[in-house]
This record gives sequence, structure tokens and C-alpha cells, in this order.
Amino acid sequence: MLFAFIDESCRVRQDDDCVYVLAAVLLPAEKLDQIRSMMDALRYGKAPTVHWRTERGARRLLIAQAVASLECASVVAVSLHGTASRSERARRHCLLRLLPELSARQVEAVVFESRREQDAGDRAILTALRRSGQIAAKMSVNWERASADAALWMADVIAGIVTGWLDGDQQWWPLFEDRITFLEASAT
Repeated sequence: MLFAFIDESCRVRQDDDCVYVLAAVLLPAEKLDQIRSMMDALRYGKAPTVHWRTERGARRLLIAQAVASLECASVVAVSLHGTASRSERARRHCLLRLLPELSARQVEAVVFESRREQDAGDRAILTALRRSGQIAAKMSVNWERASADAALWMADVIAGIVTGWLDGDQQWWPLFEDRITFLEASAT
């Protein structure tokens, strides 16, 4: 069984454009316990999660190398948009590209990092994609808090590395460039 763990990253770039990334890490069920254990061991002190944006220097190196050592594929939907456009619109376009791709890759279970009340918008898109036959009816989709599943932290790392790379930070990109498939998600 193939799982996809999904998290987002967004940032305003120096040219006043915005980048919104929805990153899915594809993980086989038989490796989940090992991955969760490894990610949990990467937590710093009493931190409830590993969160790329809050990590610094040597910790980022340790985390990037650990995630890269797992050699898992990722699919990343990217939306570049102006500051006048809302990030929810960019997310919607990313979901419309990402979920059918995951279904085509035979992903059977999808786990999103929950955004609580905003999850309803994702569910509406999921329903529309199911009704139109763009995703398999049997693909299960759930929303979890980041602290509830350490596998979600891998998606956070990939999303953070990709947004950094799109903003000119080349430091971590060579560890992952051969394992990421990009999907363009237009927000226009």
C-alpha cells in the first residue's frame, strides 16, 4: 500500500510574487514505522514536531541528510501568484493538480497536515474530484495534526526545501532534485 503525506509551504518572494507549494512524499506502508521512528528521533528537545522553517544551521543539515537517506519520491505542486491573489486560491489549484496525480500513481491513502477549519475547503475539492472521476473512489484521505504523525514532517521538510530553492537557496536542493516531480498549478 502506498501512502502520500502532504504539507504546504508558502512565502512572499523578494519580487513581491508569492510561491505556494503543496508537497506530497510517497511512502510504502511497510516503511512507515521506520520513517516515523527516524523522524521522531530528529525532534529537538521537547519540540512536538520537526518543522523546517524553525530549524537552523547544523540541525537543517542533519534533517536534510536524514530525509534524503530514505530515498522516497515526492510530487510537488507549485503555484506562483501575485500578492493580490489569496493563498487559498493557490492551494485549490495545487490540490486540483496534485490529487489526480497521486491517484494515477496508485496512492491508496493520503494524509494532509490539518489546518483545522480550513480543511473543509480541501474536502470540497476532494468531493468534486471524486464526482468527476479524476481520483479513485477507494483512495482514502485524512487530515491529521502535525504532532499526530511524524511522517508528515517529511512533507514539511520537502515543502520547505522546495520553497527555499524557488527563492534561490541552493544549499539543500542537490540532495533531492532527482526525486521530486513538479506539477505546475496555475493560480490565474
